[in-house]
Amino acid sequence: MVQKTWTFESPNFGDGARNGWTMRSWTKDVYQHQIFEPQGMTIEASVLEDRGGEQVVVKFALAPMLSRSAAEFDLMLLWAINVLQENTGVTGVFASDATREEYISTVALDWQIFPPGNADEVVARLLGSADPTNAADFEKHVRERVRLFEGFEPRAYIRGQGGFGSYFGAQFADDLVVFENLRYGNAVYLLYQDWNEASQRSRLDLLRDQDAHFDRVVHTDGWQDRLVSLLHDKLFERGLRRRRSGYRSKRSGR
Repeated sequence: MVQKTWTFESPNFGDGARNGWTMRSWTKDVYQHQIFEPQGMTIEASVLEDRGGEQVVVKFALAPMLSRSAAEFDLMLLWAINVLQENTGVTGVFASDATREEYISTVALDWQIFPPGNADEVVARLLGSADPTNAADFEKHVRERVRLFEGFEPRAYIRGQGGFGSYFGAQFADDLVVFENLRYGNAVYLLYQDWNEASQRSRLDLLRDQDAHFDRVVHTDGWQDRLVSLLHDKLFERGLRRRRSGYRSKRSGR
C-alpha cells in the first residue's frame, strides 16, 4: 500500500460567501492498481487420462509457455497463475518438458496402507520414506496424530506415496477414513465413502466433493476436541463404539 493525498477547498463554518474558504488536505493508505493489457494467451485443455465413467484427468495450460529468460518473468508468472485460477479454479507450475506422468502424479492420490501396531512401530513405518522437504516438526505431528487415533482402534494407517508423502491418516471402516496434509493443510478431513472407490479419485475431487461425503475440522482452537467428538459419534453410528456421554443423534434429533 502507498499513501495518497487529496487537496480540496471547504467553506468555513458552512458558508464560504460570508466566512471564506480554506484549503484542506486528506491523506490515506490506498492500494495501487496495475493494468495488464491482453497478452494474446489461450487456455488449452487436454485429456491426460480417461479412467472410465466420470473419472477423467484434464490438464489446463496457458499457451505460449513462459520463458525464464524473458523480461518481467516473475510478474508474468503471477499473472498467468491468476488467469488459470480465475478461469479453471486450479493452478500449478511445471517445467516445459514435464511428462504426462509428472502431471498425473500431482492430482491422483496413491495410498500406502499399514497395519496397526504400537505407536513407535506405526510412526517408524509412516516416516520410512517421508519426503525430506517436509517440515522439521513433521515427525512430531505424525506421532501426535497416532496417539490421538490409537484410542479409537484404527483398522489401518495410511500414507500418501510419491508427491503426496505429506498425506497421512487412519482408516476405521470401509466408509470412514480420517486424513490430512501435515505439510500444507490447515484441516483434518473425515471421509465417508467406500475406501476402494474413494482412493481412486483425485485429490481435488475428494476435497471439493459437493455431495457432503466428508466433514472438515479446521485447525483452530479446540480442533482436537471437535475431531475426537465427531469421530466418536461416527464410530457409534457404525456400531463400532459405545455411545458417549451427551451424545445426540443428528438423524433422530434426540
